[in-house]
Amino acid sequence: MVSGRMLLLSASCWMLVALGSCNELIEERSPEYDVIKTEEEKELIEALQEVLEKLRNKQLPSTEKKLGWLPPCDAGEQCAVRKGARIGKLCGCPRGTFCNFSVLKCV
Repeated sequence: MVSGRMLLLSASCWMLVALGSCNELIEERSPEYDVIKTEEEKELIEALQEVLEKLRNKQLPSTEKKLGWLPPCDAGEQCAVRKGARIGKLCGCPRGTFCNFSVLKCV
């Protein structure tokens, strides 16, 4: 039990020494490092601004092109089409109605 405590105490002491030496290294940086850092930050900011401009100019896809989206149709209008044994939906029926696949209309 004593050896376990000693091991834990020595490990924590080494950790404190390591953390203390890291702070000294940070403070000892040269002014050249700061110049390089500011230049890199400027380049990153410019690149980010270019990307934002491209995204702002890019048009969003229209809703008709979205997958799984059906245009709305009125009640009584043809909502599906039969292609052999398959039935394909043409539009989405309004609330309170559904597409009756036997007559292929919104009912």
